[in-house]
Amino acid sequence: MIDPELLLQGYRLGVFPMAMEDDSIQWFSPDPRAILPLEDFHVPHALRRLVLKDVFGTTIDKAFSKVIEACAKREDTWINLEIIESYTRLHEIGCAHSVEAWKEGRLAGGLYGVAVGGAFFGESMFHRVTDASKIASFTRQHCITTFLLALPRHQHNPLSRTQPVFERRR
Repeated sequence: MIDPELLLQGYRLGVFPMAMEDDSIQWFSPDPRAILPLEDFHVPHALRRLVLKDVFGTTIDKAFSKVIEACAKREDTWINLEIIESYTRLHEIGCAHSVEAWKEGRLAGGLYGVAVGGAFFGESMFHRVTDASKIASFTRQHCITTFLLALPRHQHNPLSRTQPVFERRR
């Protein structure tokens, strides 16, 4: 397991760990880094309609272990057992958080990330039901805006490409 203070210090310095195919851990610092400004967060019309339909229930920090394990269950993943244990420990001390999207009592999608230094670093997301990860992202954004945190991302992903993201060099 990566020591929680080392992990948090990495985030403060702009680096984060990823598991390699051989289960070794390496640290990365993408350049440029994608950042989603809070004031520019745009809720697409289709997502707004989906939110209003109330198809999904959402929770925060109710199923962190289930979310990170679901994020790890993909063919190409950077999440191994050591990463799961390390981020679960960060969750236990209040520095890693999850947002869960539920449909008919089942976990439909979610995301997790790390909060440190007034920022939330989105780590990974998954969905089992179409649009569930979008609902989790919307909920995360609403919560972050409520608490006035910034929203750095390590790199662009398909969902972030729909938002007015800018990139900042190290």
